[in-house]
Amino acid sequence: MTSKVDSKQKKQYAVCIIQPVMKQYRVPFFLELERILADLDVRLTVVYGMPWRGEAARGDHAALPAPLGHGVNSSMLFGKVLVIPVLRPWLAADMVVVEHANKNLLNYLLAALHGLGLKRLAYWSHGYDRQADPHARGERFKRRSLHWANWWFAYTDDAGRYVAQQGFDPAHITVVQNAIDTRELREHLADVTDTKRSQLRDELGWPANCRIAIYCGSLYENKRFDLLMESADSVHQHHPEFRLLIVGGGPMSKQIAEYARERSWVQWAGPKFGREKAALLSLAEMWLNPGLVGLGILDAFCARLPLLTTDLPLHSPEIEYLEPGINGLITAPQASAFAEAIESLLNDSAKLARMRAAAEVASHRYSIETMAQNFATGVGRCLGLS
Repeated sequence: MTSKVDSKQKKQYAVCIIQPVMKQYRVPFFLELERILADLDVRLTVVYGMPWRGEAARGDHAALPAPLGHGVNSSMLFGKVLVIPVLRPWLAADMVVVEHANKNLLNYLLAALHGLGLKRLAYWSHGYDRQADPHARGERFKRRSLHWANWWFAYTDDAGRYVAQQGFDPAHITVVQNAIDTRELREHLADVTDTKRSQLRDELGWPANCRIAIYCGSLYENKRFDLLMESADSVHQHHPEFRLLIVGGGPMSKQIAEYARERSWVQWAGPKFGREKAALLSLAEMWLNPGLVGLGILDAFCARLPLLTTDLPLHSPEIEYLEPGINGLITAPQASAFAEAIESLLNDSAKLARMRAAAEVASHRYSIETMAQNFATGVGRCLGLS
């Protein structure tokens, strides 16, 4: 006769993660998480809405294959309230994971069910908005509502500390170490030959002994191209061998194109992906981004490039992965200070080599595999499986 304990052990649990939209960079994570949870007899379903106006313009969305993924027609009301019309997947789930965001209407229903002891709820977020006024009404409300859950999946160590400082039980917080899938980029980088690099430099019109720094990412104001341009001009005056390669597209493409057109030592390559992106990254010695730093820092580290940025209050949580003086540098938000940091690496080859090696080490520390394993461990603990 099967005991009650055996019966409980054989139960297959169901977990439902609800996302506002499905980003391309999240697909490998959910596939890996599904695989790990399956080994724990946990069935994962990811419900996600369709991009709304404004969000759709980003062009970085994807579909998650069924039965793992379940896309629904969501809507953004008044530009402030997100409605995700889904019921069955999360009703049947033993645990629901949602983004901790004031705009998500479904969160309030789930929080009420959690308060009544009817639903096991977890939040997944960065804890607080680094770009918002902490005294604003929305941020004050988020500090209150972060307690309306059984568990927290924090993006980074700092996010986890913040949630704990607000009084949430640290034993119920899992730091996932937010990441993107760099496996393909790593493979493409390994395939770039010296001959290919020489060919690319010839196409750019640059000599073999030039010193190349790169910016790679979206072109918009928060990236602070004003600082990048002014500091690059200053560096080139002192180091004629210095070159700046800009890769990416976005609202500031016209300004970047004009800037590059006036300087033979600056090239704008436009948006590049896959092998083309990897080949261009392999030419550089450092990654320059004086403005907002996000998950792109992992691309930099994967390419063995220390990341240089400035101390501005607009970075995403992943700025924590930068260890000043180890795998990157953070300066005052001034062109002169940023230029000085660039020159400090151009002038010290040994320091640059150490930082490039440290960047590569960091690239292995923050991976999709590690993130999925951390998340799965938190799910298991929340469900009482470990």
